[in-house]
Amino acid sequence: MDINSTWFGFPEAEFLFEGRRATVVFPEKANKGRNWTVKTEYKDAFPETEIALLREGFHVTYLENKTRFATKEDCDAKARFVKFLAKELGLKEKCVPVGMSCGGMHAVYFAAKYPKRIAGLYLDAPV
Repeated sequence: MDINSTWFGFPEAEFLFEGRRATVVFPEKANKGRNWTVKTEYKDAFPETEIALLREGFHVTYLENKTRFATKEDCDAKARFVKFLAKELGLKEKCVPVGMSCGGMHAVYFAAKYPKRIAGLYLDAPV
């Protein structure tokens, strides 16, 4: 995966995954557990949480949704994205969805449908 950008000073790979905009932001040094997050909506909004997690060695990722309404199509795409990144980057097979506002609905629906892909949830003012 090629680093082709930066996000708040951290190296970032921007790419297409199944025709959707996707990103991986890399920590300076990955934590031993290879823990990581998937921001479920509003990639650049309220970045303080992700910046703090990057400093703790988490990878921070994002996959674009087709809608803000947490459809089956978006949940299924996230499951494939999680599986892909775990294999491609050697990350833990379970991620932590970060859901803020409408992203909270995406995070909860994704976790309910794919609990084996979820290490925990971070929700802030979820819909």
